[in-house]
Amino acid sequence: MKSIKGVLFDLDGVFYVGGKLIPGGNETLAWLRAKGIGYRFVTNNTTLSRSALVTKLQHLGLDISENELLSANYAGVLQLQKMGLTRCRLVLAEAAQTDYPPTVTDQLEAIVIGDIGNDWDYDLLNSLMNQLLEGAELIALHKGRYFQTDKGLMLDSGAFVAALEHATGKKAHLVGKPNAAFFEMGSTLLNATAKELVMVGDDLINDIEGAQNAGYHAVLVQTGKYRKALVEQSPITPDGILTSVAALPNYLAALMK
Repeated sequence: MKSIKGVLFDLDGVFYVGGKLIPGGNETLAWLRAKGIGYRFVTNNTTLSRSALVTKLQHLGLDISENELLSANYAGVLQLQKMGLTRCRLVLAEAAQTDYPPTVTDQLEAIVIGDIGNDWDYDLLNSLMNQLLEGAELIALHKGRYFQTDKGLMLDSGAFVAALEHATGKKAHLVGKPNAAFFEMGSTLLNATAKELVMVGDDLINDIEGAQNAGYHAVLVQTGKYRKALVEQSPITPDGILTSVAALPNYLAALMK
């Protein structure tokens, strides 16, 4: 019998895709509450502030409150405070900048990179490269390779972070998943050890490998960015695979027997 005190959930691709909820998510959360198993949502979303993201998800119909959410965007704010950096260029959507110091373009201490959609271009990358070469630190809210949308997989900001690392020889300070410190924050929030926690996500690297490296039991869902061919080609082996988050109660019940 495995003792399970809590579950960490990815959001995008696990509970929703685009503007639609994946069936069964709220029922799974209700089951966890009934069993006294804690949970938190851990997301690499960097397009919205924490409060705005929660509001969006509530409007979609997800049963979530702000204190249950740990986002890479908010973790970036904490990282800057930890490093004592205030003069930052924010390569973030305007809606994601709420909790940060005001963005600046000169005498930089750091460049913070998140998701800005189609606003990436050569001139922006070249400008950022030169500022990094002049001494600014590179803060990456995550290094996701791609994400799932209604139109299919889309290139994520991690590709541009990698380009800047390659061009400058600088290593980014990684904030979100799969950074071990991000998972440790989740463990602290649930007051549990890694061995007592389960991670549920749709990303082999950020969710599954990151969680396993942190000592978690990691479960992959076949929704969102899941692709059978990618799983078969990957050296990463999930501890479990579920059709969707709706199947988690039965999986956990069997695990705890």
